Amino acid sequence: MKTILRFTLFAAVMLAQPGTASSQNRTTQERNVKRSEVVFVCEHGASLSVVSAVYFNKLAGEQHLNVRAIARGTTPQKDISVSARAGLKADGIEPDTKRPTALSAKDASHALRIVAFLPIPAEYSKIAPVQTWDDVPPTSENYPAARDAILKHLKELLSELAQDNGAR
Repeated sequence: MKTILRFTLFAAVMLAQPGTASSQNRTTQERNVKRSEVVFVCEHGASLSVVSAVYFNKLAGEQHLNVRAIARGTTPQKDISVSARAGLKADGIEPDTKRPTALSAKDASHALRIVAFLPIPAEYSKIAPVQTWDDVPPTSENYPAARDAILKHLKELLSELAQDNGAR
């Protein structure tokens, strides 16, 4: 057992050494990460982004697209909003997000697209294409209107992604 542990530690150290073939391969792999996510971003990561990610994942699954969505926020709150949770429950859908999470550069590095419901820092547009859906009303004001606006945008986005996927 000690021999296996020593080898594992040795391998980890060697992989981490700058300039080694393994670290160079890892760097190349990181640059060539397959972007397979759409990141939805709203202010608190608790409402519009959650509803969008849930419906995106549902529709993408139905269309057999190999793309998933996640919800993020610029200033995440503690829990998913009451209006989003209640609206999704009434729609018979369970949110994928358990707790709002802050948008990070790592999220962007895996993103085919970032869809924001508010302005986000410009640094993210250098990592992944950013779209803004600023015409969607808050779920707290009118959940059905917000959901319907999101669904309209999602159909367009999924069509674009399906075409891009077919072109490869």
